[in-house]
Amino acid sequence: MKKKMVAIGLAATMVVSSMAIGMSAYAEDSDPILIGAVYPMTGDLADSGKTMQQGIDMAIDEINEAGGIDGREIEVIYGDTQGDSATGMSEAERLITQENVDVLIGCYQSGVTATVAQIAEPYGVPLITENATSDALTANGYEYFFRLAPTNMMFVRDMIDYIKEASENDSEVAGSSVAVFTDNSEVGQQTVEWTEYWAGENDIEYLGSVLYTSGAADLSSEVLQLKSMDADVVVADCYVSDAILFTKTLNEQGYSPSMIICKGNGFTEAAYLEGVGSLANGVVVATEFVVGSKGEEITDKYYELYGEDMNGHSAEAYTSTWVLIDAFKNSVEAGNEINNETIKDELSVIEIDGTFSNGNEIILPYDRIAFEEDEFNGSPYLNQNLSATVTVTQIQDEEYVTIWPYEIAATDLVYPAQYQ
Repeated sequence: MKKKMVAIGLAATMVVSSMAIGMSAYAEDSDPILIGAVYPMTGDLADSGKTMQQGIDMAIDEINEAGGIDGREIEVIYGDTQGDSATGMSEAERLITQENVDVLIGCYQSGVTATVAQIAEPYGVPLITENATSDALTANGYEYFFRLAPTNMMFVRDMIDYIKEASENDSEVAGSSVAVFTDNSEVGQQTVEWTEYWAGENDIEYLGSVLYTSGAADLSSEVLQLKSMDADVVVADCYVSDAILFTKTLNEQGYSPSMIICKGNGFTEAAYLEGVGSLANGVVVATEFVVGSKGEEITDKYYELYGEDMNGHSAEAYTSTWVLIDAFKNSVEAGNEINNETIKDELSVIEIDGTFSNGNEIILPYDRIAFEEDEFNGSPYLNQNLSATVTVTQIQDEEYVTIWPYEIAATDLVYPAQYQ
């Protein structure tokens, strides 16, 4: 499949890219390698931004304590998107043109990530996203954009696979119909699209969706609409403040779906359990990582540093940072300067099997990382980590425990869920 031409002027791209190369190429050997990190550090999504900052900082401390890259330390400069696309764009441009960063990492929300990618591409600065899931992000032909996380398609594929297997393995588990509860963002629309698609592929009846505006003060009418659909399984995708309100509203309306399965998103943040407590018991969560599955030494260290468990977001941020670290190392070992172009080239060919260069294992639920090209159902994927998969957990006694894949499950599904 040929790479698409990026929708920007080629001449302008070459001019701006050469400017960006100049910013990096003349760094002194003792200067730090600069990573720009773009996240919501304030506002409704600040808890998520903090989680990812912690994962990044832990990885950076590890490499700097080991002597850095060829004697050079790595420094992270943060930009605050405030959860807003326009702000994210201006912060990314500031990091590129004023702070002279070599590479960007971010931006959590797919909408913000899309606008930042539009800035990074003409400047020729690599951007790696660890957890933005919109399928469109890797469909633009951007050569400087790389994604570690599963796409929406991959997330929902695994969630529907679990519903089907759970109902086939236990006749008491009903999995004949699904309905979706999500916001009306691009990502939410994709969650709806892929749920309908994968439900159809697995002979599960798709009953429809209930959409809301993220940050809404009340979800009563939406929950009542969802309740009237009477689906065997509710598929939910919410940011953390919405996830808290949704869970509380379910309780207020007396609606207890036998199974709610959620994309990790806000349902994995520490603030979620803090906000709803035992009301979360029974909620099924598909996530990029769960404590106890892999990397116990790493997760113990994270808890000691930050006083909370590592979750999918922090685990992916930590992992993406080590991918960048190994790309830096590979560039040096090849006798190249570390700059935006060499980083892009290294990310394009990097392949990590099992462990990183420091000997630590990949803690996510797969053992290989590579940014590859493919196409699925008409959607192209460029520089996508196609090996990415998810783990399905259930919140039991206010803790996330693995219930699928069955070969790594720590316990059985509690069904029907009680939410108390």
